[in-house]
Amino acid sequence: MNRAGNPGNPRLQERIEVIDQTIDIMERHAASMSAAEDELIEEMRRWDREYKDEHLHSVPRSRKHVR
Repeated sequence: MNRAGNPGNPRLQERIEVIDQTIDIMERHAASMSAAEDELIEEMRRWDREYKDEHLHSVPRSRKHVR
Protein backbone atom coordinates (compact mmCIF):
# COMPACT_ATOMS: atom_id res chain seq x y z
CA MET A 1 0.00 0.00 0.00
CA ASN A 2 1.13 3.50 -0.65
CA ARG A 3 1.06 6.25 1.95
CA ALA A 4 -2.58 7.09 1.31
CA GLY A 5 -3.61 3.52 2.09
CA ASN A 6 -4.52 2.73 -1.51
CA PRO A 7 -3.20 -0.43 -3.11
CA GLY A 8 -0.09 0.33 -5.10
CA ASN A 9 1.59 -1.58 -7.84
CA PRO A 10 -0.03 -5.05 -8.07
CA ARG A 11 3.29 -6.67 -9.04
CA LEU A 12 4.85 -5.18 -5.93
CA GLN A 13 2.04 -6.63 -3.82
CA GLU A 14 2.63 -10.06 -5.38
CA ARG A 15 6.35 -9.84 -4.64
CA ILE A 16 5.64 -8.87 -1.03
CA GLU A 17 3.31 -11.87 -0.66
CA VAL A 18 5.99 -14.19 -2.06
CA ILE A 19 8.55 -12.75 0.35
CA ASP A 20 6.15 -13.22 3.26
CA GLN A 21 5.58 -16.84 2.26
CA THR A 22 9.31 -17.44 1.98
CA ILE A 23 9.93 -15.95 5.41
CA ASP A 24 7.16 -18.12 6.86
CA ILE A 25 8.76 -21.26 5.39
CA MET A 26 12.18 -20.24 6.70
CA GLU A 27 10.77 -19.64 10.20
CA ARG A 28 9.02 -23.04 10.23
CA HIS A 29 12.18 -24.84 9.17
CA ALA A 30 14.75 -22.78 11.07
CA ALA A 31 16.32 -25.75 12.87
CA SER A 32 16.90 -27.78 9.71
CA MET A 33 18.22 -24.72 7.88
CA SER A 34 20.65 -24.05 10.70
CA ALA A 35 21.84 -27.67 10.65
CA ALA A 36 22.32 -27.54 6.88
CA GLU A 37 24.26 -24.30 7.16
CA ASP A 38 26.52 -25.75 9.86
CA GLU A 39 27.15 -28.83 7.72
CA LEU A 40 27.96 -26.69 4.69
CA ILE A 41 30.39 -24.53 6.67
CA GLU A 42 32.14 -27.63 7.99
CA GLU A 43 32.44 -29.05 4.46
CA MET A 44 33.91 -25.76 3.22
CA ARG A 45 36.44 -25.73 6.04
CA ARG A 46 37.42 -29.33 5.29
CA TRP A 47 37.79 -28.57 1.57
CA ASP A 48 39.88 -25.47 2.33
CA ARG A 49 42.14 -27.41 4.70
CA GLU A 50 42.63 -30.24 2.18
CA TYR A 51 43.29 -27.79 -0.66
CA LYS A 52 45.90 -25.93 1.39
CA ASP A 53 47.52 -29.20 2.47
CA GLU A 54 47.82 -30.31 -1.14
CA HIS A 55 48.98 -27.03 -2.63
CA LEU A 56 50.92 -25.19 0.04
CA HIS A 57 53.05 -27.89 1.65
CA SER A 58 55.04 -28.45 -1.52
CA VAL A 59 55.74 -24.73 -2.00
CA PRO A 60 59.04 -23.38 -0.69
CA ARG A 61 58.59 -21.57 2.61
CA SER A 62 59.57 -18.16 1.20
CA ARG A 63 56.65 -18.30 -1.28
CA LYS A 64 54.11 -20.04 0.95
CA HIS A 65 52.54 -16.93 2.44
CA VAL A 66 52.93 -14.57 -0.50
CA ARG A 67 49.70 -13.91 -2.36
